Amino acid sequence: MSERPVVLVLHGPSGVGKDSIIDRLRERTGIHRATSTTDRPPRGDERHGVHYHFVCTSEFERRRDDGHFAEHARVYGQWKGLARSEIEEPLSHGQDVIIRTDVNGARTWRERLEGAVFVVILAEEPDAPADAHRATTRQRILNREPGISAADLAARLREVDEELADVPNNDHVVVNKGDGLDEAVDELQRIIAKARANSSRPAPRLRA
Repeated sequence: MSERPVVLVLHGPSGVGKDSIIDRLRERTGIHRATSTTDRPPRGDERHGVHYHFVCTSEFERRRDDGHFAEHARVYGQWKGLARSEIEEPLSHGQDVIIRTDVNGARTWRERLEGAVFVVILAEEPDAPADAHRATTRQRILNREPGISAADLAARLREVDEELADVPNNDHVVVNKGDGLDEAVDELQRIIAKARANSSRPAPRLRA
């Protein structure tokens, strides 16, 4: 039996390096990053069609009402959604897909996406104390967003506890230490190769 493409659902706390991991994985493998749509404006060097598809709120809501999205939610007061075509089209060509999300998105995808492989990215070993995870996450967020408000920082840190509680619901845990980007990507490549070769894994598909 020939190998089947993989949908990798990747999530983890803010500041854990998800985007850096995905960028490096794409450089190595050509995996398709399922790009979400949002109604917020671009930040910094974010580019339309690369980091997000940026649209106005009325356009987002029109697409939502037309059934364009496989999943959508309001996050920190902004709409985010993933078009069905971002998953179905590359799969139809045998291309692997990676979905970057958060813990709430992972819960949704477990219900809506059959045959996906779920991976949580952590900055510390999963059995490290929660305080260690929060401290590392806090420092990474402050390094990346030095002007973040205290309220936003507190909200991001609350995510850490949710992500840790969700660890048992995932197929794999990958640890991305401060200088361990390549090792984390190596591990993801092994996970993808194993999933592609697993003939008992259901073919990935969106549930109706």
